[in-house]
Amino acid sequence: MSKVFQRWALLPAAIVPVLLVAGCDVGGDRTQAMKAAATPTGPYTGSASPTATATATSAGQPRGAVESYFNALKAGNVDQIVSAFAADAVVEIDGEATAEGAKAIRSLYQQQLQGATDLVSAVHSIVDVRTVSGENAVVRSGSKQGEARFRELFLLGKVGGKWKITEFMNNQSS
Repeated sequence: MSKVFQRWALLPAAIVPVLLVAGCDVGGDRTQAMKAAATPTGPYTGSASPTATATATSAGQPRGAVESYFNALKAGNVDQIVSAFAADAVVEIDGEATAEGAKAIRSLYQQQLQGATDLVSAVHSIVDVRTVSGENAVVRSGSKQGEARFRELFLLGKVGGKWKITEFMNNQSS
């Protein structure tokens, strides 16, 4: 099965639960369909969040890969951030151009971390972890940086036996 097909196959597994949790309906407010989808329910502190449905919290699991990313982000360590991603990963950060591949991801995060003082005090909450076929996973999280709130969606895959982020998207929630 091709890598592109695997990623597209994960899309419904990621979107349908998000829409169900968000309580979206056809006749509702169309300005932002997922207003409450990723409101953090508990802070990420480097250990398991009681609100998540993860199977384990070790670094060898999807949750651990996302926790490592958050730790590297809070530390401002670009090398560790980039190592959390697969070599051909795609990153879509709210308000920024899409970054594809390790070089573009490194450049994006170097730019993002310049003068960023609120990352150290950021609070991250892993909301949901779902493993698909043992080789792919979807992780949803929410973050608060200063007064700004973000919701994140991670697609992960096993690369060389380790969980790596293959796609990451975030946007600012209202």
